[in-house]
Amino acid sequence: MRVFQIRRRVPGRPALRVLFWWTFIRGVVWLVLAMVYRVRRSGAEHVPHTGPIVYVANHQSHYDPCIVGVLVTDRPFSGIARASLFKSKLLAWIMHGIGVVPIEQGKGDSGAIKVALDELAAGRCLLIFPEGSRTPDGALGEFQRGVMLLIKRSGATVVPVAIEGAFDIWPIGTNFPKLAGRIAVQAGPPISARELDQGNGKGGLERLKREIETIRLQLRAQLRRATRGCYPATGPGDAPYWEQNPESSDGR
Repeated sequence: MRVFQIRRRVPGRPALRVLFWWTFIRGVVWLVLAMVYRVRRSGAEHVPHTGPIVYVANHQSHYDPCIVGVLVTDRPFSGIARASLFKSKLLAWIMHGIGVVPIEQGKGDSGAIKVALDELAAGRCLLIFPEGSRTPDGALGEFQRGVMLLIKRSGATVVPVAIEGAFDIWPIGTNFPKLAGRIAVQAGPPISARELDQGNGKGGLERLKREIETIRLQLRAQLRRATRGCYPATGPGDAPYWEQNPESSDGR
């Protein structure tokens, strides 16, 4: 069974830890999200079976790593977080279990990129949110240029992932999520690092951003149809970023 192919799925990670967190716990998370929010997931077939992968996703809520996790089950990912978040023993146990790597405060982007490159060099997968923080209004924010540096230096395959509906459920500034709403997540076709790096870095970043925004808007429309307009709520997320902020697009 593919679930037991640990060396292929997560090279260098202990089998029992992967099976516990990415089979048992992931199954529990999926059950909860499916029951409460009727999560729609699609595009898992686009995830390569081997090799390093950078999952690049938009950032809507604290739920986002879990939402991506229930989609890309065959190739679990690592993440990067501030070392200060590991002060809680329970939280540290969970974060270490799912492969989150701590970054000491003050090391900045260079420290994060080094850790990320090490993960990818080992043939594993990494999840990044290029907006840097959660959206304040549901619309897609600016992508930080560091994502292209990471992709170029690692040579990893990029899988764009779009999340929709999570902002309405757990918007920034709230301590707890709502128990009503709908969520959808979809992975797009993989893009090679070489293909993204053609021309200049800005062009590759813009292409990646448009891929994610296009999928996000499609998911938004699907959720609206499925809920007869109830979810997601109308707002800035209804319009593509290139219409709201034309200066952020290169026009292609």
